[in-house]
Amino acid sequence: MAQHLTIKQIATLAGVSAGTVDRVLHNRGKVSEEALAAIQAVLKDQSYRYNLHSSAIAFKKTGKVWNIVITIPFSKKGEYWDLIKSGIDQALAEYGDFSLKIEYVFFDQFNSNSCRETFEKIKKMDCSAVIIGTTFVEETQNLCKGLDKKGIPYFFVDGKVTDTKPKAAFMANQTACGRLLARLMDGFVADDAEIAVLLPKRIGTQLSNNSAIRLASFRNYFKEKSRDSAVKEFSFSADNEKKAGEEISAFLKENPAVKGIAVVISTAYLISGAVEKSGFKGICVGGFDATEGNSRCIREGSLDFIINQHPDKQGFNAVEATLHYLLYGTTDSSADELMPIDIVFKENLIP
Repeated sequence: MAQHLTIKQIATLAGVSAGTVDRVLHNRGKVSEEALAAIQAVLKDQSYRYNLHSSAIAFKKTGKVWNIVITIPFSKKGEYWDLIKSGIDQALAEYGDFSLKIEYVFFDQFNSNSCRETFEKIKKMDCSAVIIGTTFVEETQNLCKGLDKKGIPYFFVDGKVTDTKPKAAFMANQTACGRLLARLMDGFVADDAEIAVLLPKRIGTQLSNNSAIRLASFRNYFKEKSRDSAVKEFSFSADNEKKAGEEISAFLKENPAVKGIAVVISTAYLISGAVEKSGFKGICVGGFDATEGNSRCIREGSLDFIINQHPDKQGFNAVEATLHYLLYGTTDSSADELMPIDIVFKENLIP
């Protein structure tokens, strides 16, 4: 349980002066490494939670302004990345008492070239911190190397990338997500049927960070069950509803044994809608996240289930962690946070 310690209580426990604690908590000046370590040990031991709102008052008095760059894929309203952005915007509104300059820099989640160009621009920007959507691995690694050289802290949403040093990351366990998708499909689809796992077509890098992890975990599950031969991969145009419908209709005509469709991204509604319109019966369709389109299809019955990763919470927590780090030069012990994973059916879909 978080403790509401006073500055004097922290100072007594750490064996330093109240003024030293005040400088650490409100980033008002340098202190010795020994004093900083002692204070941080007390805060961690006492499960101390900083009050960002009260700290904002002290920060405003300094006259400083933090430039925070947020780089995530652009998306339509109600789609996955828009839900992450909604969480970010909610946090920015809640902590509006800070002096902040916010700049969104968007890229195309289906085009790694777009991501690379965007990240190159960010490396040249003057900023206090960066929040990054980790869609593409190599591009994210390259950006992080540039930020590391400049000493700029960065924070991840939607995943973690190897060979990087984020101050905090907020995401669901993607290995667990892929395995859960496989287990649900295994339970809904007969043993003698085939299952299609659908991936989005992309320009440049063919798989995103999360798609690659989910696919590997999905396949490993069916390999353990000695059913890996029943799994078929298929790529569709996730950024074009009409084309996606035509592609899945043609695929199902060519593969009549397919009775389950697992979509590894958040646009399962494109597939479930196309399956229903094409008149195919007895096909289970599942995917990710309670987007507007997916929620609509769950209610209508064309989409059987979704696995929700709480994208809005990822965005909100990333902003909190960024402000916390900029204020205190450290993150909460819980800063690297795995989101809860919910299985959503029509019966438990929140209106």
